[in-house]
Amino acid sequence: MKTGDKFLLLILAILVILTVGTGIISQRSSRDKIIVIKSDGKTVKQIPLKRGISKSFEIKSREGHLTVEIKDGKVRVVNSTCKDKLCVKEGWIDKIGESIVCLPNRISISITGGGTDKIDTTTY
Repeated sequence: MKTGDKFLLLILAILVILTVGTGIISQRSSRDKIIVIKSDGKTVKQIPLKRGISKSFEIKSREGHLTVEIKDGKVRVVNSTCKDKLCVKEGWIDKIGESIVCLPNRISISITGGGTDKIDTTTY
């Protein structure tokens, strides 16, 4: 085998690895996503996150309430009774592992996957 042949085989191997890796990533991102909403530490709603669904609703806790909007496969907090409104400033989330937390109102919104993966932590 000549040097050019080895180089060509290396490029082909890299292309195969990238193709397989892209397939695995696309399968993982297409899993069913579920919005989990907790108030005062208890799960109050679990909603499938799918494109084409648009709705808005209010979540209440002992400390206050906030308005949640779901649209085009994303979720966000539109309004909150908390002082700083950091949960509103968080904006849209749409990926598994992302979350919005309103500490003053003791409400959290997170996106989980429908698969059986056991992820300990996610670092961005």
